[in-house]
Amino acid sequence: MRIMSFRVLGTAIVSIALCPVIGAQSSPKRRTPVLTNDDLGTAAREVGPAPADTEARPSVTRTPEAASGTIAWHRDLRRAIETARAEDKLVVADVYTDWCGWCKKMDEKIYADPAIVALSRQQVFVKVNAEDGGQGQSFAEQMRVSGYPTTIILDGNGRVLNTAKGYISSARAFGEFVREARSAR
Repeated sequence: MRIMSFRVLGTAIVSIALCPVIGAQSSPKRRTPVLTNDDLGTAAREVGPAPADTEARPSVTRTPEAASGTIAWHRDLRRAIETARAEDKLVVADVYTDWCGWCKKMDEKIYADPAIVALSRQQVFVKVNAEDGGQGQSFAEQMRVSGYPTTIILDGNGRVLNTAKGYISSARAFGEFVREARSAR
């Protein structure tokens, strides 16, 4: 009798231990992102002090939008390019995915910075979801985006002026990245 109860107890323990494994196999697999060198591509780049010219650091205007501390993101890439063409501005395209931790960090640290919010009033900022199954995914494939986030700067004709793969380390580095694209125009 005693041996029988140990067998029942052992079977119960094995069953409990295997339940999570069996349950995990029946649930849909969630892709876990892997951090690559592309993710850190621009984070490692050290940027020296900004040049003394007026374009190096965006002027902070005290408009209601800038005071609110948020960027008025466009969501349609074609319209963003049309707006940039009409207003003689650049397009700053943030190519992201919903699962990307570094993309979220860009939103929290870089795009929330007052200098970048002010810069967004001088350029056209657009969010491009690389996994939306539509325009964003098509754009990411066309640009051969392989890591997230990727920031691409376009002119009003849709021509690529500059690309940064991965997290951009600071607002200052982001401003320099945009200034380089502006001078390449």
